[in-house]
This record gives sequence, structure tokens and C-alpha cells, in this order.
Amino acid sequence: MRNRGGSAANNVEATVFWAPPSTLLTPDQWNPLGSTTLPSVPTGDQLTVSDAIQWQAADIPAPGHYCFVALIGATGDPAPAPADFLNWDNFRSFIRNNNNVTWRNFNVVNNTPPAGAQPPGFVAMPFLMAGAPDKARRMRLEIASRLPAKAEAMLEMPLEWAELLKVAVRPVKGADRERRGVVAIKPAGRTAFADVVFPAKARIAMRLLVKIPEDMRKQEFEIYARQMYGDEEVGRVTWRLAPPRKPQ
Repeated sequence: MRNRGGSAANNVEATVFWAPPSTLLTPDQWNPLGSTTLPSVPTGDQLTVSDAIQWQAADIPAPGHYCFVALIGATGDPAPAPADFLNWDNFRSFIRNNNNVTWRNFNVVNNTPPAGAQPPGFVAMPFLMAGAPDKARRMRLEIASRLPAKAEAMLEMPLEWAELLKVAVRPVKGADRERRGVVAIKPAGRTAFADVVFPAKARIAMRLLVKIPEDMRKQEFEIYARQMYGDEEVGRVTWRLAPPRKPQ
């Protein structure tokens, strides 16, 4: 934690949650991980580190990518309560204006596809699109990337969602990916899909699929998916495609 205020913050409590990678990370997706308290966080923007938070083994999810959310409160400046943000307007105000929360929905992935990758040669990056917690609302998905011109990028989605977006997709074959299709994404620039009604509490499983040319896999590139409510960004997931790291 850092304290940019004019006086020390006392009895500072940090509560941490984990959540699946989602372009809209509403509190109904947060799962409690643990909490810790610091007697004081001094002023002067000094980095102050807490003791370790014990994450019980039984609560740890399956292997994969996850997002961490931390709520921080202190005497005189209490942390917001997640239940307050099941109200859509409260949640929007929260992510725009609140300095007592931070999350890191950012993944670093190997830009070399694993053996047996499907489709062959592509790196798969799964994420969720989510609906608002209170009622159905119109939103849209946007994909933006800084990939080399020779790269290939696709978005995989349920066929019923492709029908809703009115995009032509190529069906994905294979028993484990039935009723899904892929649509091409611009390797550089932004691809915006239509505004559609997202059902309340929807959880729509998507996958970004990227193929980096072999002669460029020693470099790093970024791609992100973000969810828009009108002209307002309400959530984002970013991936950095990087070369394999050498063991230290």
C-alpha cells in the first residue's frame, strides 16, 4: 500500500478476493481469499507491505488465470462493501472514482503455442463476458491489439452469441467445442462488436486465439478485450504475449 494523504493511516485493513478473468468484474464474481491489518501506513507515498495472507488450500481454484481484487480501508476512511456494488450505478461510480480498490486483470502468456494446441499454432486466452448484476443492459465488446501484421487473431464464442451479434463465424469442430465459432480479429487496431443486450448475471465464455509468426516470437505483444457501456469502459482483460522465460 501507499499513502498519498497528509497523515498516517491507522488500523489499515486489506481484504483480498479472487475472481475469474472477466471483461466485467462485478462483485458477485469475487471469492474471498483472506485479509490482513497493518497498524499504520505512513504518509509520503512510501510502499508499505503487509504480512502474508494465508490462502487456505481448500479455497484455491483449479489451475488457470485469475484476477485479484483488494479493498483497503482505514480508520476514518473505511473500505466500500462489495454488496453495495450490486447496484449498477454504484458499481460504475466505484470503478471510476474510488481510490480504495485495485485489481490486476493482466496476464502474461507464452507466445509459443503448447503442443497439441487447438487450433494448431494458436495461443488460447479464455475469458468471460459478464452481464450487470441487477438487470439486462446494452453493452458491447471491443478487442484491441498491437500484434505484428503477419500475426493471426480470432475470437471464439458460442454460436448463439454470434447470432445475437449478427457476425458470420466459422463453426469449431470437436466434441469439446460444440456450438462454438470463430471470427477473425484485426491483428493491429480495434475490432468493435455491436451493442447488444447482455442478460443480467450472464457469464459468456470466450477465447481469444492468437498466432505469432515463428520469426517474431522473441518479441512481446499485447492484446486486450474490454466491455463498454455506452462510451464508458466498465472492465478489461489484457494479455502480454511474451517469449518463454529462462529458468533463473
